[in-house]
Amino acid sequence: MARQKTISSRQFFVLTFGLTVGTSILVTPSGQVHTAREDAWIASIFSLLINLLMVLMYIGIVRLYPGKTIFEIHERVLGKVLGKALNLLYLFYFLILTGTLLGNLGFFLTSEIMPETPTEVIQLLFLLSAVICARMGPIILARLGELAFPWIVFLFLVLVLGLIPQIEWDYIKPVLEEGWGPVLTAGLHSSMFQELIVMLVFFSLVNKRKDGERAFVLGSLSGEVVLAIIMTLSVLVMGIEQTENSTFPAFALAKTINVGNFFQRVEGILITIWVLTFFIKISLLFLSILKGLQSVFGLKQQQSLIYPLAVIFIIVSWNTYTNTVYVSDIIQNVWVGYAMLHLIAIPLLVLLIGVIRKKLLGRR
Repeated sequence: MARQKTISSRQFFVLTFGLTVGTSILVTPSGQVHTAREDAWIASIFSLLINLLMVLMYIGIVRLYPGKTIFEIHERVLGKVLGKALNLLYLFYFLILTGTLLGNLGFFLTSEIMPETPTEVIQLLFLLSAVICARMGPIILARLGELAFPWIVFLFLVLVLGLIPQIEWDYIKPVLEEGWGPVLTAGLHSSMFQELIVMLVFFSLVNKRKDGERAFVLGSLSGEVVLAIIMTLSVLVMGIEQTENSTFPAFALAKTINVGNFFQRVEGILITIWVLTFFIKISLLFLSILKGLQSVFGLKQQQSLIYPLAVIFIIVSWNTYTNTVYVSDIIQNVWVGYAMLHLIAIPLLVLLIGVIRKKLLGRR
């Protein structure tokens, strides 16, 4: 029986959704509230629009070079030398991102759920599952995501319905008290944490390009809607002070569910949603780095890189996520600009060069 080499548009939709939600569902509400205050819900809508524009830009790139990954496109646009150099920059970006996500995983589970368990043990166990996924390949990850998606949607609906009775509409007043400036800033900052450019590594696997483009847009839109709902509920239920001061506001939000003193203490629902989407995100990053290394160094197979790369992830995680204060400072002052370079500036430059080249070749 021949092995499947493509993924369906529905599977691509689920992977895009998982990448969008990922860790953002836990950590972005506090940052948005810190900047936009009561208007954080508006900032989440602005973040949604920015991500949609980025997705449209990425679709424009893959239309110019159909069937190519982002790494292959860089070499086609900039040539072998500059293309490989740019690919190395992206690989470093993905590496630091993966290490930070692992650190975030360990800190969350040990601080909120299993305080007596060493952080390193949790990270190693989770990384082991990502290694297994990397060995199996993106097709298996797509199938797993397709199986998990209905449960993610069901648990999310239960979470939202359980929070509706506790909504306090006064918590979002006054609206736009400080103008549009903080709202736009918060929206721009939060849009840098979905890293949707990762999907350009896997877009060539989709069996129907047009359907894949639609799935890309809908997957990012659905994920952003989930984040916007969690952001809005955090403000409406907990208020801006508690949301801002919580390290993981969405987890604190889930703890507040209490329907008739019977349906309560269901924060495990949020943990399940987060773990499933987090696994999709970190597995996509793992597979992206493997594909990038294979492209840069011209390797025939990437299996031999899996275990050394996993060791590097752990080392990076232990050295980047030293404590929450340090990480929060880096995110506020460094990461947004660094991510913007990889998510907006460079892709826009690649798109412009590709369009100009196509027009010049068309004239010839």
